[in-house]
Amino acid sequence: MTSFYLVLALLIALALNHRRPQVRALGMGTAGLALCFMAGSIALAWTDGTFAAATGSTPVWLSIEALVLIAIAGAAFWAIPKQLRVAPAEAPPLRGTKAAYGLTTRALHWASAVLIFAAFTMGQFVTVLSPALPEHAMFLATHLAIGGAIFLLTFGRMIERLLRPSPPTPGRVKLAHTAGYALIIATCVSGLAMIDAPVDLYGLKLPNLPADPLAETMHRDRLPLLFGLFILAHLAGAFRAIGRMVR
Repeated sequence: MTSFYLVLALLIALALNHRRPQVRALGMGTAGLALCFMAGSIALAWTDGTFAAATGSTPVWLSIEALVLIAIAGAAFWAIPKQLRVAPAEAPPLRGTKAAYGLTTRALHWASAVLIFAAFTMGQFVTVLSPALPEHAMFLATHLAIGGAIFLLTFGRMIERLLRPSPPTPGRVKLAHTAGYALIIATCVSGLAMIDAPVDLYGLKLPNLPADPLAETMHRDRLPLLFGLFILAHLAGAFRAIGRMVR
């Protein structure tokens, strides 16, 4: 399952940044279907009794996420017809310049976005499902592996931003980028501090951090709240970007 999400995230990221509008439309459609699948799994969990014994705010968070996923998917589907009428764009440079972000930066950004939604959904299901169920171990293993991939992608994005030029951005945008990186790293680090064994990501073992009781509270309660607020604010900018893309 981990390989599926990693490949899917990479394909969507590359398609959304392709010069041909048909390929970008295909990427939008694929992303929309993937988001609908995640939202559908949450809806199914409500109907089959998965959330019946759940306590706390986890089911509420998942319900809010399902609505957000449907809204994003709807925006993606809405943009497809207009995207098909757009003239082919100039292929983005592989590396960033002062005039435009490079394909590497864009691909890492979109791949991380897809993986973050997948990791958050699976992490919430891990909280709800009983450890005795076989699905719990599957969701946990996939959640950890995807979280490890996000951790590495984030460092890759930071290195790319430091080594390559990028278009000038307002101070508030730079602050938002810094806050996003900080939230991702804090979430990944707190998750690593909750487990007993190193995370194995295709042979690359991420470090096993010392256990900390605060890590669980941060990873399951406080950081998801901050992350959710950040994503909602970020989505507002993304919707504006989609609007500019299809004009």
